[in-house]
Amino acid sequence: MRFLLILMLVAGLTMVVGCEAAPDEVNDEELPVMGRVDEPLSVDGSSAEYPAAPAQVLGSDIHMAHEGNNFYIHLQMEADGWVAVGLNTRGGGMDGSNMVIGYIDEGTPAFRDDVGRGRNHSEANTTAVDDFFFSYEDGTVIMEFSYPLLFPDGEGYNIGELAPGGTFTLIVARHSTSSDASRQHTDRGSIDFTVEP
Repeated sequence: MRFLLILMLVAGLTMVVGCEAAPDEVNDEELPVMGRVDEPLSVDGSSAEYPAAPAQVLGSDIHMAHEGNNFYIHLQMEADGWVAVGLNTRGGGMDGSNMVIGYIDEGTPAFRDDVGRGRNHSEANTTAVDDFFFSYEDGTVIMEFSYPLLFPDGEGYNIGELAPGGTFTLIVARHSTSSDASRQHTDRGSIDFTVEP
């Protein structure tokens, strides 16, 4: 009876926490870094120019860099549907995050710039994505994009900018089968990172 009660309690807590689970506790000295580069990067699907080791979330490699005005993210992961990278204040979940979702729309690479709203997301009124690359081959997705360090006002983001020297949360999500970006994710993970001054 005691075992059954404990099992029910654990299951109940799992349902309440859901996809908003906090990231694993990590010492700040071990956090992944958004490295600084001297010149803008080419958004072409290659991670060769990124200076720092990749962050790893959901089995993916996420390279990050900035040059003082814009940041660059390169994600490579196994997926058969849409993939997304979100940014938020440190420890922030999906609510108020700035999310870039990549997918294939009738055979053509496409993206949406979304705002996290609770456990859902909806398209922002305006996008600040500058350059975008997306490819899908044999179950592997590569998504790369550039975006200003200063985020657009009036969209409901929790985050105003990725200030160099700051610590933020990187959220990664995917849908295992669907390219419909309005469908809820099937997997999600997050990790905190620092922005190199």
